[in-house]
Amino acid sequence: MNTEALGASLLPSLILVGMMGFRHGFDADHIAVIDGMTRARQLHHSYWTSRLVGAQFAVGHSAVILVVSMLLYGQSAALPDWLDGLGVAISTCFLLAIAASNFGHALHAESSGPGPMGPVAAALFRLTGRQLHPSLVGVAFAMSFDALAQAAFFASRGSEFGGIATVMLMAAVFGLGMTVADAANGALLNWFASRSDRLARQASRFSSGFIALIALLAAGAGIMREYEAGFAETWEGLGMWAGVGLVGVTSFVYMARIALQKARLQQTMGEFHG
Repeated sequence: MNTEALGASLLPSLILVGMMGFRHGFDADHIAVIDGMTRARQLHHSYWTSRLVGAQFAVGHSAVILVVSMLLYGQSAALPDWLDGLGVAISTCFLLAIAASNFGHALHAESSGPGPMGPVAAALFRLTGRQLHPSLVGVAFAMSFDALAQAAFFASRGSEFGGIATVMLMAAVFGLGMTVADAANGALLNWFASRSDRLARQASRFSSGFIALIALLAAGAGIMREYEAGFAETWEGLGMWAGVGLVGVTSFVYMARIALQKARLQQTMGEFHG
């Protein structure tokens, strides 16, 4: 096959792979863990790095898929079934830790300084620093059957086009699509939550409680997906719409909260001047 024909046949595959990555970035567990880590950085006054959580998570996640794709190139080994359970266990543990941390902040009085970290968050921050933490969580989330099956697909599909360079290109395009989705979600949540916090101090506790609820729902959906075949089929059928809906609900709740806070602020100022 000449170079022109190869390029013409590869391009549709790359477009599809990029769309797959974008859709993967809207998985409910991605959205919940990125929102939770973004919120954690805001509570510890890491305002600049809170904007980067989504991108950092996606980079770590994509790096695993890229490396595994290269390792599986030319191999025919099947992925073990226990990877599915491992992925559910990892995501559930992180989501429950995020939920517990945020519920803790929501139920306690507001303070002017950073809130105390839980033992898991403190250990990760000591080991990795604030910049790398979401990347390592992204690496952990890639240890699942779904993510590594994507890598196996790229290794197999890339082999059809004749080289490991194509495998790497497909994995990179997938990672790019996922990074766009995850980075956009993290930046959007950061903007909504920080704006809401600036308008009213008590809104910080509301934001934490809402993020904790999202984390619990995502963890519950992951467990149901693993152990209830009917739920798993429904979840797969929904595709990225579950994630898009979650982002939409989060955006709506924050917009309504911000509008309410502005109305209350204007009312208070009117009463003060009156």
